[in-house]
Amino acid sequence: MKENVLPETNVFKTLKQHTTMANFGKKILSAFVEVSDDKKPEAEKPPETKENYQQPEPLPIAIGTSTFSSTTVNNSYAPAANSKFKEYFDKLFSEANIPGPDYFEFSKMIEAMQAVPDEQVRYITAFAGLSVQGLDKQKLLTTASQYLQLLQTDANNFHSTVDAALQEKVHEKKRQMEEKEKRIQQLTQEISMLQNEMLNMQNEIKENEAKIAANTGGYKYESEVMKDRIGRDMEKIKRYIQ
Repeated sequence: MKENVLPETNVFKTLKQHTTMANFGKKILSAFVEVSDDKKPEAEKPPETKENYQQPEPLPIAIGTSTFSSTTVNNSYAPAANSKFKEYFDKLFSEANIPGPDYFEFSKMIEAMQAVPDEQVRYITAFAGLSVQGLDKQKLLTTASQYLQLLQTDANNFHSTVDAALQEKVHEKKRQMEEKEKRIQQLTQEISMLQNEMLNMQNEIKENEAKIAANTGGYKYESEVMKDRIGRDMEKIKRYIQ
């Protein structure tokens, strides 16, 4: 009988600790998912619900300290400039979130417990709270891998979109600029040729004007000479011929 009392006591203590952690996890989990309990949960505050979960400025959340997103937190972009991308990934994960607790809810619980200084306590407490809902370690790791794959697939689509945008907005514009530059060079050459032609035409005009003026003057002069000659001849004819 003594041999059985000690194990039962240890088991009771273990269950009590687990139950305490689970209850604590439930309180945190209730901010994100519905948790069945004997007592009705307090009315959820809008800032704490999954739909309204947003922070004005990103904090050093557990997702950022995990392996798959440490690069995102440690990149060179300012958090304010990246707010739309954070919202984008939150929406991406939320839409891909399967029914029931998985890595998505786990990461949100870790994020909500940033006030707890001990990282291990945060992870254990979050897991304890979600294990009540049926989450186990294998499912947690499996769904985390699925979210990694989701990120990879989305990144491939993103880069394809970027490449298309570069082709349309950058490379195509550069090609058009090169064509216009060539066209400008062609037009410049044409303008230069036209200007040379105009200079030649101006010289021809001056030469032709000079020739026409000379011919006009010569014509008038000889015409007057002939008029005078005819006039004199007419007077002489009248005088000499009876």
